[in-house]
Amino acid sequence: MFYHSLAGHYDLIFPLEQTKTAFLHREFSAVGARRVLDLACGTGTYALELARLGYKVWGTDLEPVLIEQAQQKAADANVEVRFTVGDMREPEALGLLFDGLFCIGNSLPHLLEKHDLKRALAAMRGVLHSPGRAVLQIVNFDRILASGDTKLPLIEREGLRFTRTYRPRGEERLLFDSVLEVTGKDESSGCFENRVVLRPIRRADLEMLLLEAGFTVVRVYGDYKYGEYQAAESQATIAVAEC
Repeated sequence: MFYHSLAGHYDLIFPLEQTKTAFLHREFSAVGARRVLDLACGTGTYALELARLGYKVWGTDLEPVLIEQAQQKAADANVEVRFTVGDMREPEALGLLFDGLFCIGNSLPHLLEKHDLKRALAAMRGVLHSPGRAVLQIVNFDRILASGDTKLPLIEREGLRFTRTYRPRGEERLLFDSVLEVTGKDESSGCFENRVVLRPIRRADLEMLLLEAGFTVVRVYGDYKYGEYQAAESQATIAVAEC
């Protein structure tokens, strides 16, 4: 129910950021990538942008409602991207090899068990040509766990308000509470709440898991403007890895 409510407002809550597009384009261009995979693609915003830049792009997400919206966006824009429902742990199900892939939007922490993280990263390595490049972005959990600052920045747009809060749950879990408040006169208005359990992944753990999966870590950044990663300050952890 929550994702059905979120889908209609997804692109308003998470609008296109050209700095992300430029970052992805630069990283994939560095290895001459032509075929790219977007894992946990949401409504396909960045898959579509890369396709407009000339890449051949595939996108997968577990949520059918988001994939339906991505497919509609591609059709409306007359841009060819192959969107399918799929699990980030099983990119090999596509039966293809890629030159680059990306998994952004703090998707990896939804894999609660370490063996699932290992499986996902190994599978990502398995569908990449060599040389190939992966871009992975998560929230900077080093900062959150050290500071106790459990609130992500408030998102406010005309007619909606989206709040996100973390709460500790044991040693290796966080509760992620999100509330979407939509005001208006149509049937989409209302207050929609969701709670999921996440696994907070520290930078050192992410790098170790990438190495174990057969990647070389090129660099870790703190934002999409190539800002230096700072454990106590950065909002994001963005790992660029090669194979």
